[in-house]
Amino acid sequence: MTDYLSKLYQRFNARRDRRVYIMPTRFGIIYAGLLLLILLGSINYNNSLGHLLCFLLASMGWVGMHHSYRNLAKINLIKVSGEPTFLGQKVTFKLQLDNPTQTTSYQIELASRRLPISSKNPFKYFKAYLYPSVSEQLESNSHSFIPYTMPSIKRGRCVLGRVRIASQFPLGLFTTWSYFPTTVTAIIYPEAKGELPLPILSSEGSLTQQNNVSGDDDFSALTNYRAGDPLKSIAWKALARDNVLRTKQFNGFQGGDLMLSWQSLSQLANSEERLSQLCQWVIDAEKAGIQYGLTLPNKAIPSGSGKQHQQRCLTALALYNND
Repeated sequence: MTDYLSKLYQRFNARRDRRVYIMPTRFGIIYAGLLLLILLGSINYNNSLGHLLCFLLASMGWVGMHHSYRNLAKINLIKVSGEPTFLGQKVTFKLQLDNPTQTTSYQIELASRRLPISSKNPFKYFKAYLYPSVSEQLESNSHSFIPYTMPSIKRGRCVLGRVRIASQFPLGLFTTWSYFPTTVTAIIYPEAKGELPLPILSSEGSLTQQNNVSGDDDFSALTNYRAGDPLKSIAWKALARDNVLRTKQFNGFQGGDLMLSWQSLSQLANSEERLSQLCQWVIDAEKAGIQYGLTLPNKAIPSGSGKQHQQRCLTALALYNND
């Protein structure tokens, strides 16, 4: 008997935070008032067809309430992940919802509340959930990945907060909703902008020059053909013009590693402008295939390259004085 009661308590405790709420919508209240008017008219005039119509519509509302509740009752949130983005762009969270029932759920609305609400007005809780996103359907016995987007307001960590799923399926007479608490965050990088050119600094911080060497970057000039030059560098159009064999020369980058420094932007008084300029430099250096590092007042990242290194630098810029 004790084991049975313990299992019941565990099942209850597991579902205690997963409650499904249901209330009539504005149209549901109007619908109920219309039924009341039909019923009063039928009683007053002793009209059997009026009673039949009233009870038929009432039964439809009752069945609609049952299906509205069942549409959300078994849906579970399995996993949530946030994707990094830049300030000014949409923040995307991927929510994995599980529908273990044999029926498909329709018109699922997702919304999030990131800030606590301190008010005794219960209707404030509905307005606190912003940026609703509607999913047309969740297939039965399946996991569905649903993207949820919201605007990026400031750099740093964007907390998804508590997620509300709601639905007014099938008749729109009742709204059903439930909550899933989450602590998932997404990184918002500073806005990548700035007019300053990319500096060329060695790893020791001394200025180096950008030398013209043989490379595959930008076209430099035409030179006379020499034995051993690759065929792909021959200027065939120039050969057809004056019958002189020449090869194309390109400029390539040669010098020390870039060290993107906070102190080198002393002409920018605003810290957010500095972060935006450093963000732009990180992107430009990665595109150019240059080894680069990052120095901030509270953190230093050694030279490197690649997507992981870029993400590390951008994350440091996003979380600067914002942890």
